[in-house]
Amino acid sequence: MGATVIKSVRLFDGNEVYPTSTVTFDGESGTIISVDTSSSGADVPQDAEVIDGSGHTLLPGLIDAHVHVHALHLPHDADHSQVLRMPLRCGVTTICDMHSDPETIHKFRADIKDEVAHVRKSNGKVTLSDLKSSLYGATIEGGWPKPIVLAHDPTEELKAIVKTWPSLTPETATDFIASHKSDGADYIKLMQENCCSLALPTNSIPVASLELQTSVVKAAHDAGLLVVGHATSRESTEIVLKSGANGLTHTFIDQSPTEDIVPLYKENNAFVIPTLVILSSLTNELQDLREKFAEIASSKFGIDDFTKQNMVEYLGMKAPQCSIEHAYETIRMCRKHGVDVIAGTDSAGGLKGSGVGPSLWMELGLYVSECGMSVVEALKAATSVTARRFSFNDRGVVEKGRRADLVLVKGNPTERLEDLWEGGIAGVWKQGLRAV
Repeated sequence: MGATVIKSVRLFDGNEVYPTSTVTFDGESGTIISVDTSSSGADVPQDAEVIDGSGHTLLPGLIDAHVHVHALHLPHDADHSQVLRMPLRCGVTTICDMHSDPETIHKFRADIKDEVAHVRKSNGKVTLSDLKSSLYGATIEGGWPKPIVLAHDPTEELKAIVKTWPSLTPETATDFIASHKSDGADYIKLMQENCCSLALPTNSIPVASLELQTSVVKAAHDAGLLVVGHATSRESTEIVLKSGANGLTHTFIDQSPTEDIVPLYKENNAFVIPTLVILSSLTNELQDLREKFAEIASSKFGIDDFTKQNMVEYLGMKAPQCSIEHAYETIRMCRKHGVDVIAGTDSAGGLKGSGVGPSLWMELGLYVSECGMSVVEALKAATSVTARRFSFNDRGVVEKGRRADLVLVKGNPTERLEDLWEGGIAGVWKQGLRAV
């Protein structure tokens, strides 16, 4: 399998934009061989496939830092593999699962590995995004998200599944971390939900204590694992930050932010994954955008009726005081004070108001239109910033020796983000292997 050369292409390398570049990569090693940002061009290896990138922009593969790949929301006859197939077609080469059963994760990881090996021999195309995961979150007895999952469809089968989820205490935190690390967890996910932001009575389900969360964070950090936490209210956000976690997997929607939240982020150097897509589904806002991206996904990918309908529906579970505007305000404040913002959607197969892949396009658009980000800053949030903060040191930037996870886009999405979905994706490569 020879090298591929993309020449005369505008390059966003994850940090800077270069007007004319040549990038050479190899599907056998899966890495980038060279990056030449001069106008003179680079030497072309013998037998290389040469692609003229004129009028196009080359980006690092996008990363969605909050996805769920379990099948809990899907019909029994659904194609479960679409949670990895559709994002790759959207230029999302890595997805970060934030609570799924180990069996599903192990199966998908085996499928991904087998597919890469097969494509290297057959010269075909890859179809599955790469997968990082927390495995199960650090759930407690009766706590989030157990009740909400059971409320959706309380079958005996589902009750049996939920019963296998962790029921942590401070005393079992160290064993939980050791087991997760040995089972292949890439990071640890906390669950801190007091229902303040939901159409449920506050504290109507068991809530994890600061003592427990601190125990989990300490054990994880001692084991060299990063920790992120679910929280949709201001109070729950404070508990996650006070526990020492490295980041939040949502921002809060129950109130406007005040400046005193900033020192809590700063003390841990914590980041935030806004998940505006799913929060707006929770609050039943931005219906026009959900319909827009469902239509785009339908026209580009021919998604089935269930997936399209699911993308335009909404969760509609908010408490009266909640608004997506609170989330916008918080992200604006975080940016102002230098808190890293990482792109993530909380999308999942069958989760109302989301579609794994197209939802990241919507998420990035909201960063620009509502949160004050420049287009390049939004792209960084889905590439280099995520890779840096999660210590994914092999991806997220276009640089010699890194994974050849690349997206070729018609037009200039570094100035007009809409080119990602309107101009269209002309090519996707994962580990140097062609996908689209």
